[in-house]
Amino acid sequence: MKRRIWNVALFLTACWVAFPAAASDLLPFQAVIQTQPMPTGSCGIGCLQLEITGVGQGTHMGRIAIHGPSQVDLILSRQTGTSTLIAANGDALVIEFSGTVQLRDPPDPVIFAGTWTVIDGTGRFVDASGSGTYTGSAVGPAGTLVLVGRVSHPGRD
Repeated sequence: MKRRIWNVALFLTACWVAFPAAASDLLPFQAVIQTQPMPTGSCGIGCLQLEITGVGQGTHMGRIAIHGPSQVDLILSRQTGTSTLIAANGDALVIEFSGTVQLRDPPDPVIFAGTWTVIDGTGRFVDASGSGTYTGSAVGPAGTLVLVGRVSHPGRD
């Protein structure tokens, strides 16, 4: 009987070690970023290719820089893309995003919202996971992006 209890305890310990990034290990994440969306060309009929750069603050990251491509389908009012969030020490989270875009008459801002998912990471964010929502707006060459969600506990280098 003691041997059976020992085997169960060993099995449960192995499961705990093998799956460290369980849902309970996801921590709240928020970032507020001042962006500079720059048109770089067309991605098809009615589609605008952008390069989004900017700086801001992010939970577990401190001061961050962002860069990455975005595609805006002006006909379907959809936005997709990827962005790399880089912490001051060079560690990075790579996210993929998809959402909607509300185009308005100038001088009103373009409004966007959707969801994001962590797809890669470097440094203490290697093997990171997580997801959340984004919202924001832009007028001309200046915008604001807000990311809210949960990411796995950052590791230590």
